Order: sequence, then C-alpha cells, then structure tokens
Amino acid sequence: MTASAAEHVDETARRPRTVEVTVNTKPVDVPEREVTGLEVKQAAIAQGVQIQVTFQLSVKEHGHYRIVGDTDTVRVHRHQEFLAVDRDDNS
Repeated sequence: MTASAAEHVDETARRPRTVEVTVNTKPVDVPEREVTGLEVKQAAIAQGVQIQVTFQLSVKEHGHYRIVGDTDTVRVHRHQEFLAVDRDDNS
C-alpha cells in the first residue's frame, strides 16, 4: 500500500458516520447511529433549524410521536422524523 493510500484509509476510518434525519421537517445530519435527545437538538441548531435546546423533542415511531428526553438514547435511521416544540407552546 502506498503512503497516500494509507493516508486515505486513515482519513476514512476517522471520519464520523452521519445519518440524515429530519427535525421539524428540516434535514439534519447526526454524527452516529445512537444519539441522545440533546445531541439531536444540538445538531439541528448547529445546522440552522430554528429551535432551542430547551424545546421538547419527540420522535415519530409507528405513526405516533414519543417524547425523547435530553439524556434518552435513540437509535436513529435515515429520514427518521423528529419534532421539537417549545415546552410553553399551548397550540
């Protein structure tokens, strides 16, 4: 293996895998297959979704939304839907 090929393998091995999900219908790449609710919100905010870390996060499973706490771990899959709403939103 050449030095440049070895460098390419090392870069590929170090590159984190991402999974594209949606948060409030906006695409968001999360860094791993298992993430916490807080990590989903932080990734969404960093990628321009207009939410705050204090918002309540829910994940769509089997046609229904289930609340995900900040420390709850979710095993994500491609195009999984999340909803983040202000806890004070009474609509």
